[in-house]
Amino acid sequence: MAKQMPFLLFIALHLALLNSCSNSLSSSSEPTGFSVKLIRKNIAQNTSIYYFPNTIHPRITLTNSLYTIEANIGTPSTKKTFIFDTGSELTWTQCTPCVNCFNQDSPLFDPKKSTSYKKLPPHHPYARFFNRSNNGDSNFHLLYRTGESSSGIVSTESFSFPSDKRGSREIVKGLVFGCANNQKGKFAGSITGVMGMNRSPLSLVGQVGAKLSQKFSYCLPPITSSVKTTLLRFGNNVKTGRGLRETSFINNIDYNYRVNLLDISISGRRLNLPNGTFTRGCMIDVGSTGGYLEARAYNEVVRVLTRHFERFKLPRVDVQGGLLCYRNVRAFRNYPNMVFHFQGGDFEIGKENLFHFSSVRFCLAMQKHDEKTALGSFQQQNVRVVYDIGNQKVMFGKEECLLWDRG
Repeated sequence: MAKQMPFLLFIALHLALLNSCSNSLSSSSEPTGFSVKLIRKNIAQNTSIYYFPNTIHPRITLTNSLYTIEANIGTPSTKKTFIFDTGSELTWTQCTPCVNCFNQDSPLFDPKKSTSYKKLPPHHPYARFFNRSNNGDSNFHLLYRTGESSSGIVSTESFSFPSDKRGSREIVKGLVFGCANNQKGKFAGSITGVMGMNRSPLSLVGQVGAKLSQKFSYCLPPITSSVKTTLLRFGNNVKTGRGLRETSFINNIDYNYRVNLLDISISGRRLNLPNGTFTRGCMIDVGSTGGYLEARAYNEVVRVLTRHFERFKLPRVDVQGGLLCYRNVRAFRNYPNMVFHFQGGDFEIGKENLFHFSSVRFCLAMQKHDEKTALGSFQQQNVRVVYDIGNQKVMFGKEECLLWDRG
């Protein structure tokens, strides 16, 4: 069972690691947690060179309040644990030899022990996306807003995932990834890297997904559940049952999964936020634990929630970071809900996904941001989310995840 994080650390944690890219589609890409610049050239779309098998069934596991995916890499293969991040593009893991690496529980990946490992050759279709050093290596360098950084050599390797055939695995050869050998900062010891899943051609789904298969789906288990594992589905195995709502992606900003947010309601009452409040849309981001609200929207949400709880004389609790928190009174039942009114469908957020509860208090699981609005993994618990990249849309609906996708 995954160990719960300290309450304030849970709210403050935002590990969508690879979002904002220099020389990328848009220089104004905003962070999904840490701000990152990936040094590479502009990326052209439709550069996929592999087909993604419909038969793989990776497991999503709740680990220290982050959702992770295990994959085996190399030949012979070694198991690695990646942060599952829909706000990142290039997948990376720590490698030897390492100048500076954060401590991880398992051994670092050793490319010298893998017969399928190769540095990205200059003639590779993706080589033009990266800068090359004097020795001919393609390099990546990640810069984080909080001071952390990661860099290394762009390489190719075989990745394998659990198959729909019990006990077997599917191998995807020649994936481009980052072999990271110089990091600054701290990460959880169970983590070995990040698996990028946004719409960039460099992400996992971008690299290996033909248009027919550029579809994936998940349903995140609740953090309170004793079962911590569910399935990540691809291609023909994606569930698109009845009752799912849908909205189209915003395509003129960056490679993240942004959708058009029109307004927000609390307990059935519209906030009537001014037009232009959400100029950059709303991101759907598993790599961020809590959600974010653009400053004007956040201030109005806090004002309405404060008035709501004042009606019931619920004691407010001051905590570090200025989060909206109240004393957890056992007999209290009048919690509000929230609705994000997307263009085309409403995303409902009940109390379990709106507030984080401890034994003594509860806090709004959203933070203020200068310009970013995002639904984090906390808001997506027990929600079926389907990313249909080929048709440029996302679908979603409430679901008891463990009834159907228990890993």
